Amino acid sequence: MITSAPPTYFAPQAISETALFLEEGDKYLKVVSGAHKRPEVFTLELMFNLLTLAIEKHAMAILMACGTLPENHTFLDLLEGLKWVMPVSEANHATLSTLHEEESMCSLDAAPKPRIPTAEQMIEYIALGERMQIAAHETVSGKANPSFALE
Repeated sequence: MITSAPPTYFAPQAISETALFLEEGDKYLKVVSGAHKRPEVFTLELMFNLLTLAIEKHAMAILMACGTLPENHTFLDLLEGLKWVMPVSEANHATLSTLHEEESMCSLDAAPKPRIPTAEQMIEYIALGERMQIAAHETVSGKANPSFALE
């Protein structure tokens, strides 16, 4: 009788530079969070662009901490990648999809679009950015019982 050893499973290894993406996302979000103090400098368009960078960096940190990368580099690809590593609620999925529609991030095919959300939309987007930051920190730190901030 031939027996074989049971399969060995291993936890995915984080991709290098994960902490750098986390740090950069934190910095962009901090600027957006304090932007209301200088409305003459931080227009809604600039805040939106900085926020999308924060969300992108935090999403990448989550994926990299899980040892994976998105197939491409749009919000839709980041969302698809996130769904493989953590639960994403329908509401957060819808907001990320809206960001994808409004922000033609890294798309060579998409025509430039006006990217000026309303103040109400920015409040929703900033809240998503904050949830993404929580999820990123919990994922990168390996927290045993994450809050599932995106659920």
